Amino acid sequence: MGGNSLDWASRYSIAVGVAQGLSFLHGFSSGPILLLDLSSKSIMLKSLKEPLVGDIEHYRVIDPSKSTGSFSAVAGSVGYIPPEYAYTMRVTMAGNVYSFGVILLELLTGKPAVTEGTELVRWVLCNSRNQDYILDFSASRTSQACRNQMLATLKIALGCVSTSPEARPKMKTVLRMLLNAR
Repeated sequence: MGGNSLDWASRYSIAVGVAQGLSFLHGFSSGPILLLDLSSKSIMLKSLKEPLVGDIEHYRVIDPSKSTGSFSAVAGSVGYIPPEYAYTMRVTMAGNVYSFGVILLELLTGKPAVTEGTELVRWVLCNSRNQDYILDFSASRTSQACRNQMLATLKIALGCVSTSPEARPKMKTVLRMLLNAR
């Protein structure tokens, strides 16, 4: 997605578009559609205002309470896989929210999901007291309003990457919070 070559308005537009898509997929009345590998590599830009989650496998859960959703191969890309996946091997809506949170962190920091063996989530959490250090300076220095919106989005991202799947918001809530961060 080319994080640091985009201004914050474009990054924010991408975040909202992806959140809208995930909210739509998770909201199917016949059962949510879960993405096996949500990462920045699976997001293509039709335009800066229209991101597409494309050419990825998806997994439809008929009844999430009865489905194991287990796979013999790892589902997801390094840096985007939620911590609980290591012991459950289950693809879940909360896991998709975690992956989306990593994408938000990429948009906010201009850094990839993994750098020199360190996952972005871990780096952000270790540096969370210094928010100016976390935010991509090229995007956050444009205005105080822009910086405030980035800080509000950072708060949303941190909720999405919570280690507890139960603590993560649903995508519909994430979308609403993003829209309220304007």
